[in-house]
Amino acid sequence: MTRFLPRPWRRLVAAALASAAAIGAPIPAEAATPSPRSDEWWFRTWSVQDTIWPLTRGSGVTIAVLDYGVNAKLPELSGAIVPGVDLVDHSTDGRVDLDTESPGHGTATTIQMVGRGGGTTGYVGLAPDAKVLPIRIPVSSLGGDVLASAIRTAVDRGAKVINMSFGQDSTTFTPVHCDPQLAPAIKYALERDVILVAAAGNDGNAENAPELPASCPGVVAVGSVTKSLRPWQKTQRQNYVTLAAPGADMTVVDKHGLLRKAAGTSLSADLTSAAIALIRAKHPTMPARTLVQRLFATARPIGRPGWNNQTGFGLLDLPAAIDLANHPVPSTAPNPLYEAFDRWQSRTLPTTSPSSRPSHSQLSVPQKRRSPSTKMAQTWILMAMGGLLLTTLSLGMALTYFWRARRRT
Repeated sequence: MTRFLPRPWRRLVAAALASAAAIGAPIPAEAATPSPRSDEWWFRTWSVQDTIWPLTRGSGVTIAVLDYGVNAKLPELSGAIVPGVDLVDHSTDGRVDLDTESPGHGTATTIQMVGRGGGTTGYVGLAPDAKVLPIRIPVSSLGGDVLASAIRTAVDRGAKVINMSFGQDSTTFTPVHCDPQLAPAIKYALERDVILVAAAGNDGNAENAPELPASCPGVVAVGSVTKSLRPWQKTQRQNYVTLAAPGADMTVVDKHGLLRKAAGTSLSADLTSAAIALIRAKHPTMPARTLVQRLFATARPIGRPGWNNQTGFGLLDLPAAIDLANHPVPSTAPNPLYEAFDRWQSRTLPTTSPSSRPSHSQLSVPQKRRSPSTKMAQTWILMAMGGLLLTTLSLGMALTYFWRARRRT
């Protein structure tokens, strides 16, 4: 039809036809929302499909996972993992699970957070549109310096939530049970609006020793509850516990893509990190301090009202925490997490803390040691320059004297 029209008119007609076709065409449907497995009971506890996912699924938020690495090749994690960092031997970019102590701790926690519903398990994470930044660390032999580096790395690479589903005895650190090396790194994260989350510990019915990083001020320490929403018997009983989340009667996916039964505060921490990612995606301008304040104020007390050393301020209530209109929290509401850190840093950190600068400024440039010959050469150069200056001054004085003498005659 258009071949008999002048060339410019052909373009206009073609464009009009294309526009008409586009108007009449159906709008492409969004990717189908995956359905969680029936054994992912926390979806029902938090009414995720009905209340949360219509608002957000975590898009635009990155969660850093500090662990042995993550098997990014599993179909359950397709497209969910960004290149990370290996702080053990720099042999990977974090997207390989090199856990030799369990069947894949980092992979299991990651799928529980951002699983996409693929593979043979069909496992769906709480925040399936969020991303995970894997940072490989030597969990069993972790030192404060490496953990501090991991926290800074996560912040510098854009993570808004840092998940630390591990713990080590921090009894030797007093009066605050936290390695002082971590104070600048925690401050670095908090100043950049990043939220740190850690597992409270799994020895509550045994030694019940404090464990870092959960015992560090400024970190959201999470205990576990069972399917019946009662405290899990092994959850740590400590004064640093701030919240509780599902952590017992769980099913997870290991690094081989196999389903396993599991329990532990590691799982409670990762679900809390995923919940925070959902809230941050829905309310991207909400400061971290305000968000954490809301978590405490809206938590559902377990047992008697108020705080206790097993479940903190109570069970994380995701629908309430994300709903600003129906669950307002005054700005004056308590925020003990940050208040505790402020007190700790005043004793631990210098007045002008290096953590207030970007991480690359923390690196001291090694000074080259000068050899004796270099020092001698520099001495001779200085002597020569001094001699030249003295000669110049003498010559100037002589010329001045000569000129004045001529003027007198």
